[in-house]
Amino acid sequence: MPNFSVSTDNFIVRPVRQDEVVAPQKMGRGPDLSYMSLPDGPRQFNQRAAVGGAAAAVFSQAAAALNEGAISVWLRKWIRANEAKISQALLQHRHSAFVLQVNYAVANSFGNQMFLSRDIYLLGTAPTTKEIGTVLTSDVMFGPKADAIPNNATKFKYAYLVGERR
Repeated sequence: MPNFSVSTDNFIVRPVRQDEVVAPQKMGRGPDLSYMSLPDGPRQFNQRAAVGGAAAAVFSQAAAALNEGAISVWLRKWIRANEAKISQALLQHRHSAFVLQVNYAVANSFGNQMFLSRDIYLLGTAPTTKEIGTVLTSDVMFGPKADAIPNNATKFKYAYLVGERR
């Protein structure tokens, strides 16, 4: 996942922590871990093959790290371009924290994950970072999303960020 901990001259932005929002209700059973007891087979072959391709893996990780860094740069530029809008929303409500929703896509390109920027939204403001649950309700975070239907290799992702003044 890209690093969304970004700071500018006026703001500090970080991902939302688990304890800051209301937890959704549980869906039911957890994952099935019976695959751990399967006999040796293709998994071990793939593991041995991966050891032989270590140089290619290092190159792939470097390319992915550069691509993830591009998302952080995009977020920092968006915050700098919209500092006036964010400051105005904070002053209007006399709040000190704001919430952003970052929409991005994850696509596969020859085995590498590519992070593609989509859009950023200012969802609202809150008096403090401890009270962002008023903006990030479970309907906002886990409710239906109106998106275009991507191809099978692309997945749309959402990140919720909390920001405050420096």
